[in-house]
Amino acid sequence: MRIEEISKQGLSKATDLELKQLKYQFAKFWDHHFKHNTKKVVGCFTRGGFVAKYRLLLKEMDSSQRSLEHSTCDIDRQAFKQSMEAKQAGIDIAMLGEIITKKNYVSMDEDFAESDEIKITIQALEPDKVMKVLLEEEVTESIKELVDKACVFVYDEDFEGSCIPVFHQVLRPVTKVEKVEIKKEEIETEEIVKDIEIVPIEKGDEHIVYGIVYEPDTEDAQHDMASAEEIKKAAYDFMEHVQAFKVMHKGKKVKVRILENYIAPIDFTINKRKIKEGSWVLVTRVLDKKLWAGIKAGRLTGYSMAGYAKVD
Repeated sequence: MRIEEISKQGLSKATDLELKQLKYQFAKFWDHHFKHNTKKVVGCFTRGGFVAKYRLLLKEMDSSQRSLEHSTCDIDRQAFKQSMEAKQAGIDIAMLGEIITKKNYVSMDEDFAESDEIKITIQALEPDKVMKVLLEEEVTESIKELVDKACVFVYDEDFEGSCIPVFHQVLRPVTKVEKVEIKKEEIETEEIVKDIEIVPIEKGDEHIVYGIVYEPDTEDAQHDMASAEEIKKAAYDFMEHVQAFKVMHKGKKVKVRILENYIAPIDFTINKRKIKEGSWVLVTRVLDKKLWAGIKAGRLTGYSMAGYAKVD
């Protein structure tokens, strides 16, 4: 078994000899890479995560079924220090494993120790149903191994207030339990709303419309402009983290499906409309009957892109 593959279940199935060999590998790696410096990351290991895996090994070696004798070395002092910090914090944060998903930031309520349940806030747009279930299951499983309490999930992209971070950087566990205060930078930003003309592609009932979301280096109605590179970033971010539509930026999401979202590779024309190279083009199918009726009647004539931008 390799160190990076260590898990509680895997260790329980290992032989006594394999456990002793692992302990030797841990001590050798620690002395060579971590002992005489303050490096936080070496290869695929974070300093705290490496010690946490070592503590899993020690726990298995010291279990009543094993009771294996072993010598003490420098990494043992680090393991003891980490366990004492966990006891003081009320949760062994170092034992959390990584969760790979879309860009999110996960925190828990600062009063988790006194509550019967743990309120988990995910500071991102709510993912689709499958991703939501998988994400919540993984976070719950990770936390319940440390604290036997139910987890209640809240999705809040604009969260403000006191909390204790649990995961960050694409759900890599934090290394220390500490309370932080999260505030939005309202002074440096203002809401930007851009109107985008939409054009039905079919006169029939295909319910398909297209629109040029943004043209590069072209002044818009608000006298702003953006480069092709910035427009490309915005288009990709929309596909990765948003893909949602509302009417007039209010109420629930409406049933609109994205058929095409791309950056124009060259100058070309759609239905006599010139498309400039580098433009962000969006093609959608409108599944909401009332919404489609509003488009055909001319009451709804465009997409409206909203977001926040720094203002100089």
